[in-house]
Amino acid sequence: MNLLIYLGGGAGAMLALGALARGAWRFNRLIVQIAAAVVELVPNGGGSIKDTVHRTEQKVDDTTQKVEDNARELRELAERFDAHLAEHTTTLNEIAKR
Repeated sequence: MNLLIYLGGGAGAMLALGALARGAWRFNRLIVQIAAAVVELVPNGGGSIKDTVHRTEQKVDDTTQKVEDNARELRELAERFDAHLAEHTTTLNEIAKR
C-alpha cells in the first residue's frame, strides 16, 4: 500500500515538474521573441527596421524638398510668362489703336 502511495506521489511530482518545465519553456520562447524584436528596432548600421525607416524618412524629406523647389520655380516661370504676355498684349493693343 505504501508503495502505491509513493508511486502516486512520485507521478504527481513528475507531472508538476513537467508543467513547470513547460511554463519555463514558453516563457523562454517569449523572451527570445522579444529580444529578436528589440534587435530589429535598434539601429545597427543598415539592416534593422529602424535603419530602413530612417532611410525612407530621409528620402521622403529629400523628395518633398525637390517638389517644393520645382513648385517655386514653376511659379516664378508662370510669373515671368504672365509679365511677358502682358508686355506683348500692351504692344498689340497699341498697334491696334493706330
